[in-house]
Parts: sequence; C-alpha cells; structure tokens
Amino acid sequence: MSKRIKCPACQTWNEDRDYCSNCNELLSHELQMEQSREKLRQEEQQRPLTQFSNYLKRLKESDAPIDKLKFSVLNSAWWVFLIAITALIAMVALAPG
Repeated sequence: MSKRIKCPACQTWNEDRDYCSNCNELLSHELQMEQSREKLRQEEQQRPLTQFSNYLKRLKESDAPIDKLKFSVLNSAWWVFLIAITALIAMVALAPG
C-alpha cells in the first residue's frame, strides 16, 4: 500500500518518498527523528567536561597507583550511594500502609 504525504513547504502531494519531489523538503518522520538524535549525539560529544569529570578521567587514565586507588574509592563510593538510594526506594515502596 502506498503512502501519500503532503509537503508542508510547497503543498505538493508525494507518494512513497522521503523527500519532496518538488522542493526536496524532508518528509519522513523517521529520518527527521534520526537526524535530531544524531545532532544531539554530536552536541553531547562536543560539550566540555566538568572539572570533576576531568579529574576522574585523569585518575582513571593515570599510571600512578595512588591515582588508581583514588579512582577506585570514588567509583566504589558512587556505587554504594546508588545501592543505598535504591534500597531506600524499595523499602518505601514495599512498606505496609
């Protein structure tokens, strides 16, 4: 079954096309979503890291044993925090009444 789409720019009807045959406007919703996702991905990669993120990255990539220990402690503390919050939410959700 063919799909007919009216171009929002030039009002031309197009059949089974991703782009308008008259003005080359993008018509496919799937392609529009993919392009916006790709744009967000590129913006995320270009955004500068915070000071703390830079510090963690430097610790993780360091060859010094003390830096690796610092990274492990910070990473472990983060996981303990997440587990504690998850346990707290589970207790509240499962509490009677």
